[in-house]
Amino acid sequence: MGNGSGSLRLVSGVGAKGPACFLLETAGRRLMLDLGEGPPPGLFPNVDGIGAVDAVVLSHGHKDHVGGLSLLPRLGNPPVYATGIVARGLLKDAEVRLLPVGGHGDILGIAIETGRNGHAPGGIWLRFAVGGGFIYSGDISAESLLYAYDPPAMTAATALLDCSYGSYEQPIASCWDKLAAFAERGPLLLPVPANGRGPEIALAFFRHGCSDIYVDEAMQTALRRLINSDGISLHASIIDDIKRLADAVKPIDDPRGIMLAASADGTSGVTRDLFAEWQKAAEPAIVFTGYVNPTTPADRLVKSGRAQFMRWNVHPRLSDTVALVRSLQAKTVIPAFCDRAQLPALAAALAPARVTMDASIEL
Repeated sequence: MGNGSGSLRLVSGVGAKGPACFLLETAGRRLMLDLGEGPPPGLFPNVDGIGAVDAVVLSHGHKDHVGGLSLLPRLGNPPVYATGIVARGLLKDAEVRLLPVGGHGDILGIAIETGRNGHAPGGIWLRFAVGGGFIYSGDISAESLLYAYDPPAMTAATALLDCSYGSYEQPIASCWDKLAAFAERGPLLLPVPANGRGPEIALAFFRHGCSDIYVDEAMQTALRRLINSDGISLHASIIDDIKRLADAVKPIDDPRGIMLAASADGTSGVTRDLFAEWQKAAEPAIVFTGYVNPTTPADRLVKSGRAQFMRWNVHPRLSDTVALVRSLQAKTVIPAFCDRAQLPALAAALAPARVTMDASIEL
């Protein structure tokens, strides 16, 4: 349970946008941190030669962090550690062991601390008692209107952090201003993940007085869960607003009002059908608010000019990352989920910490 040394292998998710997958080795244990697919559909981590691992530890339930669990047999079918909310959506035959949404525990004798990540239901960051402290953020957001974020209280010598936005600095208030301007022009379709920014964007419109909000079944289910089983992940102050929002939303039929539906890239779900129906129509406007996967319907619509992209923050801005690194007193920072071209800017901003994308790091 002590602070022994260890090593970290960056299997996937550093140096380019790709599935999260990292191998932590310490105290004779091999822990895989996340096992994702994508963002491009069908892109999996290369686990050839890794061999058996003792556990897979999940930060949250989004596909680019859990979509690779079909690879478990190639890793010796280890147990999967996840919060109860995330565990609900996992493979039925996986051996699941539960992690706290916030608090202390251990994984195979390695002490951990967790906290809410501000990004998704059941999502957490994890601090491991290894090598002066090692923190894996998974995906985090300090700005979310909906999901609560618990800043880590302990220091960590090494930090593997969500740097999806690189040196980007625009605050979420500016995102709202841009999105509201789109909505003023007429009917608006927002393809979104139902278990992420979808409910948050719907909440933003609702709190700004919009009553014409239309959602698909996936969003309806997500809102009901936020009221009940997933409420632990929310800011306590918005629970009543979420209840009112869930009662106010209506099903999508004709192009009108603010419409939110999954999937975010149009490869499945209601958006796949709506794109086929509305891609050649003048209305509604279609706006993507998250990463646009290459070769997907979303990518095609943006490139053709039928849809537009504007970011809704669900990852940290550079200033958020700098504040976290200073709080952690981190000596080594590994920026995850961004292109290698961002490394010089991140290194300058996070100095004097060593910022590296080396494939293997001693803890």
